[in-house]
Amino acid sequence: MKSQNTRRMVTTAILIALTIVFQLLRPVLGGTNIISTYIIGSLVNLVLILAACVVGLWSGVAVAFVAPLFAVLQNHAQLPMVPWIIAGNVLLVIFFALWAKKDKRLQVEWVRWVIIGAIGTVLKYAVMTLGMTLVQTAATGKAFGVILGVAAGAQFVQIVTALIAMVLGGIILPMLPASIVGQSSK
Repeated sequence: MKSQNTRRMVTTAILIALTIVFQLLRPVLGGTNIISTYIIGSLVNLVLILAACVVGLWSGVAVAFVAPLFAVLQNHAQLPMVPWIIAGNVLLVIFFALWAKKDKRLQVEWVRWVIIGAIGTVLKYAVMTLGMTLVQTAATGKAFGVILGVAAGAQFVQIVTALIAMVLGGIILPMLPASIVGQSSK
């Protein structure tokens, strides 16, 4: 049991480090341009999904907390948005962790995988859109409805990057060796 907990902690630490490395690619990919946003967002969402499926809910939650904090340090996210980003990430993680709990083999059944991914993605998008709307409404004093339209457009990237990550995760998970996913090779 102790070695399994150690494996989970080490794997989580590696996934957090990988998330930070992906975010450090921002200057290499041209800063905050739309291409780097889609690439880095997809990779970070992929790590969230892998953490949830391979290690478990708490690993995914740990990555969900660290990613936006590092984005703030890079001036890529605003501090008032951090709780909303974390909440959106955690929702995505919960859906994939629940899927992994039901499918210990981590063999992707695509219809179920896409349904779970789509629900998690839409909820993440909704939470982050609401958060951005509330933050911007408070900051600017503009009408909620006006800001909601702007936020909905601005957060659309969340849908695209989460869906890309879902597809990549569906391809990668079945290819992972049994030792990585904590299964005995029978």
